[in-house]
Amino acid sequence: MTMHTFTLVLDRSPTDDEVDALFAAGCDDAAFGVDGGLPVAEFDRQAATIADAIATAVRAVESVGLTALRLIDQDLVTLADIAERVGQSRESIRRYVTGERGPGGFPPPVNPARDGALFYRWSEVVPWVSRHLGISVPQVDPSLVVANLVLQARQHRGHVPHMAALSDLLVA
Repeated sequence: MTMHTFTLVLDRSPTDDEVDALFAAGCDDAAFGVDGGLPVAEFDRQAATIADAIATAVRAVESVGLTALRLIDQDLVTLADIAERVGQSRESIRRYVTGERGPGGFPPPVNPARDGALFYRWSEVVPWVSRHLGISVPQVDPSLVVANLVLQARQHRGHVPHMAALSDLLVA
């Protein structure tokens, strides 16, 4: 068994009685609190895989009436985050993004039409940085990325006509 550390964002803070029920449901490896104004459960869970750790934690949290909304997302990054992670200046990274520097083809932002800060997926940036800059940087575990997407999709499943067609894509 491996120790896996992750943070779930909850729909609300648990009551004292719910915290007792959470510990009884197997969440004695979690700390419940608030992070950046968000109610969270921070887990240090032993499991064979990160996917198993997240799935069992979500089931336990939801068994007492709370909802796990998503994981704290370490995959979404800004130019400043990218610069810090690769050890370059923000301006240097901005020039790679615009094609003023390097080979071009930098991964696109996830919110290109938005005014203000642009966000990128670290899981898309890492291969580009490795291939074009020769810099080895830590990746986000793809299981965390997928788990986060699954948790978010679960919130919308009741509002999406023909959800089965989309969920079939996941298993295809």
